[in-house]
Amino acid sequence: MKARQIMHPADAKALQVLKQARGFNTLIKYFMQVGDERIMRGENLGTMLRVTPDNLPKVYAAFREVVCRVGIDEPELYVYNDPVMNAYTYGDTRIFVALSSLLVERLTLPELKSIMAHECGHILCRHTLYKTVLHIIEDMGKAAQVITGSLAFPAYCALQYWNRMSEYSADRCAAAVVGEQVFQSALLKLTSGLSDIQGDPYQLVEQGKRYYEMKNVSFFDRVQQACREMFYSHPQDCQRAYEIDRWKSSANYRYLTNNLN
Repeated sequence: MKARQIMHPADAKALQVLKQARGFNTLIKYFMQVGDERIMRGENLGTMLRVTPDNLPKVYAAFREVVCRVGIDEPELYVYNDPVMNAYTYGDTRIFVALSSLLVERLTLPELKSIMAHECGHILCRHTLYKTVLHIIEDMGKAAQVITGSLAFPAYCALQYWNRMSEYSADRCAAAVVGEQVFQSALLKLTSGLSDIQGDPYQLVEQGKRYYEMKNVSFFDRVQQACREMFYSHPQDCQRAYEIDRWKSSANYRYLTNNLN
């Protein structure tokens, strides 16, 4: 799989702008190597369970399968204790993927592969390097506001917008690896927090259609919703479902599903 095959246009455009920022990449890479990446690795080894063929054989085998299909070097895989279904990836020289315990417990194996493939999509598209900036800003919290003032606000909003668009690219990777119907089923469970949901797996797609109808009623509605979404790290789940439902008709989706599965 190639990154260009799954990159959402808005993600690709925003990434190109970041790459053109002089010295930005070098600075972030150095920061990760000497500081932040080491801190995160220490936290992983100290507080999470590293997945191996011995302790969680089915989860590890599923992860290996996903990594091979996406075509990336195998990251370290961890499970952490959390009553919220969530997953994330981080790092540049020592990349890892972390899954919450509830995610592993409540999803079927194909659905769990969808989440794994989403995180591997971030790695394939080289998102982890740029997401570091947002982690730093958010970790600094109010201190960052005092130091940088209003000058940092536009840059933060721009990075947060790119961050949301990057999720669409990672979603495409998940859909390509497991099929868009499994992706929709996993997203339903992430949205609701439930392990068993009856009915059509495309319920969020229909909600997405209703959402966009509501949003586009007037200019005021569009502005109101855009302001509400401004600081979100991810697109809303109905938007993610709707975007994948649109992408499943594309030539790239058909090519990838025919050649990966």
